[in-house]
Amino acid sequence: MSRIDILTGKRANTANSRSHSKVATKRRQNVNLQTIRLEGVKIRVAARTLRTLKKLTKELTGELPTLRQKRAAKRVARENKAKA
Repeated sequence: MSRIDILTGKRANTANSRSHSKVATKRRQNVNLQTIRLEGVKIRVAARTLRTLKKLTKELTGELPTLRQKRAAKRVARENKAKA
């Protein structure tokens, strides 16, 4: 099974491992994949993708305010402060 995020397409990155003497050796930086069940199907997604999915779910259910709602609340607060 390849180490690729199904939703975003993220895959391993290549970088250099540096020793104390500055010798460069190629190494892989793998994606932090987590297995989740989405609509009855197991998929592997990166930890960052999982956080984003949880945030979007909360915004859709109304648990978190959206950016538009935050800006509107700030505008109302400024207007109320100006009136006082």
